Amino acid sequence: MGAAGRIKKRLRVAVVSERRADYSRFKPIMSLMARDSFFDLRLAVTGISLLKSHGEDIAVIRRDGFKITKIIPMYRETAPDTGAEMTRAYARVMAGLADFFEEIKPDLVLTGFDIGANFCAAVVGAHMNIPVAHIQGGELTGSIDESLRHAMSKFAHIHFPATRDAARRLRRMGEDPRYIFSVGCPSLDMIRLAPRSARCETARMLGLDASKPYVVIVQHPVTSEAQKTGSQIRETLHAVKSMGLQGIVIYPNNDAGSYVIKREIRNSGIGFVPSMAPEDFINAVRHSAALVGNSSSGIHETATLHVPTVNIGTRQQGRERPQNVIDVGYKKEEIVAGIKKALYDKKFLATVRRIKNPYGDGHSAERIVRILKKLNYKKNPIQKRFVD
Repeated sequence: MGAAGRIKKRLRVAVVSERRADYSRFKPIMSLMARDSFFDLRLAVTGISLLKSHGEDIAVIRRDGFKITKIIPMYRETAPDTGAEMTRAYARVMAGLADFFEEIKPDLVLTGFDIGANFCAAVVGAHMNIPVAHIQGGELTGSIDESLRHAMSKFAHIHFPATRDAARRLRRMGEDPRYIFSVGCPSLDMIRLAPRSARCETARMLGLDASKPYVVIVQHPVTSEAQKTGSQIRETLHAVKSMGLQGIVIYPNNDAGSYVIKREIRNSGIGFVPSMAPEDFINAVRHSAALVGNSSSGIHETATLHVPTVNIGTRQQGRERPQNVIDVGYKKEEIVAGIKKALYDKKFLATVRRIKNPYGDGHSAERIVRILKKLNYKKNPIQKRFVD
């Protein structure tokens, strides 16, 4: 692919956002596209971003000034949190995306990560002979997420892995190395770009005492352990409370097993919020003593903020880790020990202060946009072949 054969008209790019986790990564890319006459950005919003129970993050997207081309209902407020309902939600958004792509006729579908709506976008784009670009393929993780991520890579034609290790894995999966570009994780761009708040301001926003340490808790269900999510989050919440620590909990995603997690959070006596704008989340973690739970933010982002992560359980198993990550099991005693290390281990904290994040330098969006502008879409091979 080369600059000489790129299309003459504006490149129409379709993006679908389901939740804060993908929006925070897409935002710096979409911001650059919105300011560049080369691109014609078309955004669909779906998933829990439309749900009142999860904070209606669509309001944040609108506040940030992005034009929303399509709203596609995916989840129902009162639906059961089961694997079957996850599948039905995929069916709804897949049908909606097929209609969306027929309407706007995109030149490229930009997908990412391991999130259901983005998986559906990759499948629909490939079936409609639209080039698909996938961000952060090749990474390992737990839950159904790993299957979604690798499946998306097989539907995608262009790959933007975050690390060299992930890029090597994509090559081993038979993806064409000519279309694999290691660019870093775009969530780090958000950290670089987010205005830095004062600790007292952030604590006030969270309803916390700025003079005392606090932890941010984000713990999602592991779909293969859906029957255990209640006891797992209970151990986490008890660990924080037993230490007399301040905490703020952010609701999990709505994968199978999420309902009981939300119920335990509401009954815990610890402050919680359904969601946060990306900038607010960054500052909440920036001023915290640690991020506790199993969010990918603890693997990708906290190293750049020089904040410890206490990573609980199996959801992030196998993923490349910075040195600020403390892996623990689900038991209260293990979690307490991990939090104590994050708060009081001077040698460990000295390491956290000087580590370099293997997931990038905060300039991933620029690389992605630059590469997309150089590709020859007329010669892009829609029919994929396994490359030995």
